[in-house]
Amino acid sequence: MNRIFILAVLGSLFMVACGLAFMQNPGAGMGMGRNWWRSAYPTNGESIYFTAADDRGVRIPYTGGSRLGGGMMIGASLACVSCHGVDGRGGLHPMHMQIMYAPDIRYSTLSSEDDEHGDEHGDEHGEYDIDAFRQAVVYGRHPDGSPLNLDMPRWQMSDDDLVDLLDFLKSLP
Repeated sequence: MNRIFILAVLGSLFMVACGLAFMQNPGAGMGMGRNWWRSAYPTNGESIYFTAADDRGVRIPYTGGSRLGGGMMIGASLACVSCHGVDGRGGLHPMHMQIMYAPDIRYSTLSSEDDEHGDEHGDEHGEYDIDAFRQAVVYGRHPDGSPLNLDMPRWQMSDDDLVDLLDFLKSLP
């Protein structure tokens, strides 16, 4: 009986270790290698949006997103898609037993003079150019300087990656 228990514990530890290794190296063990997403995401902006890693596989660090994290996402990374969805339309959705609202971040919405859904302040946000986009993504601020909701992570992203991400958002219908 003790031998079965020990094997079960060792097997569990092995599975946890494999899971942690997989999170650090997605695609490992599936014949896809470290940079498997290069074929899955044809542009750097698309890779950033879906994986929070650039097209070289370098993770883009972030701070904040406190309500989403809350200690529940240890070992996991957020990506834009986590909150804004595959189509960038955002909306209300459950995350870790909470309901959060993510705005529509398609460029057609960001570039309009007003947001048809209203932002969290209920007013016009103005057009997002690359500088306003940087303020939102890196510093967590609207174009008028007011803070975004704390659910929005503050990404430590290079200017080139910001441009690529904005270009990807421009491609969403």
